[in-house]
Amino acid sequence: MCQDLNSQTISVIDPIARAGLAGHPLCRMAAWPSGGSCTDVAFTSIEAERLGRMKSPRRTAEMAGSFVLRRRLIAAMAGGAPEEVKMISAEGGAPVLLQPVGWAMSLANKDAYTVVALAGATAQIGVDIEIVREMDWGPALSMTSSDAERAQFEGAPGAPASKLRAFYRMWTLKEAVLKSTGRGFRAGPKAVEIPWALLLLPGAGTLRAFGGTFDFWTADTSDAVVSLVQKRV
Repeated sequence: MCQDLNSQTISVIDPIARAGLAGHPLCRMAAWPSGGSCTDVAFTSIEAERLGRMKSPRRTAEMAGSFVLRRRLIAAMAGGAPEEVKMISAEGGAPVLLQPVGWAMSLANKDAYTVVALAGATAQIGVDIEIVREMDWGPALSMTSSDAERAQFEGAPGAPASKLRAFYRMWTLKEAVLKSTGRGFRAGPKAVEIPWALLLLPGAGTLRAFGGTFDFWTADTSDAVVSLVQKRV
């Protein structure tokens, strides 16, 4: 049976509000419990096909749990029952919320974690989460950042290890902005330049990308970084 969100084993939080930040789109995060099963869930054909292509039993279980969690998080924020939540993928691959009506949605899944953000239907929002793990961030920085941005990041004070959270903050901010366009990484991560000053600590502010201004909020958890953006109109 699938674990219920009211169960003691599942904790639902707003990671942005928990960081002491306000004024952001609705946001909720939960982790699928180790050992949770979804044998009683009727997945959509697209979800079932995606699960069937996965090779890792652990990752398959986490993704199945994410499919359950995202419906329940949406229902908790927007009203209605989880089984009434309906989503499709837009032409560019971005998820679109059909039911409940009247909402723009962005979601992210990493390992057991699922994060969902909601705002009014015309809003452009994006959310992303990354688990903080030791890594050589140099190659990824080269892939996602402009020459000027990379030089600023690499030349900033601090040892590489001390810049790890800053790198994940940069990555999740870029990913969130790219998601807000509906095109994801195809929109071009190098077009989203994040000044070093915005990466030093979690917090809120604004950044420019694709000719527009985005409000952003970033939060740290014990083992992850979460970033949320909304384009100004």
